[in-house]
Amino acid sequence: MFVRRALSVWLATLALAATVSAQKRRDYPKPQGWVNDFAAAVRPMAKKRITELCSEVNLKTHAQIAVVTIATTEGIPIADYATGMFNQWGVGHKDDNRGILILLAISDHNWRIATGLGFQTLLSDDRVAGIGAEMVPDLRKGQYSEALLLATNEIARIIATERGIKLSTLDHSSESNLRDRN
Repeated sequence: MFVRRALSVWLATLALAATVSAQKRRDYPKPQGWVNDFAAAVRPMAKKRITELCSEVNLKTHAQIAVVTIATTEGIPIADYATGMFNQWGVGHKDDNRGILILLAISDHNWRIATGLGFQTLLSDDRVAGIGAEMVPDLRKGQYSEALLLATNEIARIIATERGIKLSTLDHSSESNLRDRN
């Protein structure tokens, strides 16, 4: 009995180690800036606006937002894929880990917003889920640029409010859009 239990624990530990090791070995695409449109789903003007906003957020709030589109996670759960990419890319400054990754897997019809430990209280799971839910109507219509602009604007607005600063690149029209949808 003891041998079977010990063997089960050993096998479970080995499986967990293999999963963690595989996640670390995964070759994610290399980041190409604040907006990484590997699925070619974001319009150029939206990419420009998101890039400007992410850059200003980094400069003024010491927080980083990375926006990513991919075709598919290739069967990897989106939460695992986003966390692995987030960690491998090192989103957020090392001293305070205030980073956010917004990920769309276009063919999988899935999204994930991963946050660093420095945002655990400001951007709780419920708050992030609410932002994601606001993206869904645009995602269902294939309007990926609009969904990403909405999410990036809302996250930037929350961060700016927390820091007590104004962002010149923030799209204030999205705030009224969010109110209209509620």
